[in-house]
Amino acid sequence: MVVVDIGYRKLVMPKEKAMALVECLESAEVYEEKWWSDDVRKEKGMDSTYTYHVYPNDAHFSMRILSDSHFQMARLAGKPTKE
Repeated sequence: MVVVDIGYRKLVMPKEKAMALVECLESAEVYEEKWWSDDVRKEKGMDSTYTYHVYPNDAHFSMRILSDSHFQMARLAGKPTKE
């Protein structure tokens, strides 16, 4: 199994799926909706509350191998409880 760290989330999956995911992420671009306040819109002469942007993804992700025994123990532990 492979742990893929994307942003603040760690996902675990088989090696083949992790490699396919990495291929997709490498070619992905960022899509962003930017909200503008009334003051800024008036200052810039804008009518729209939002602008939309697409640009290259410079975010990083990482992967690491997870042993079968570690994966099985983590799966048995399940989701942690909130205390």
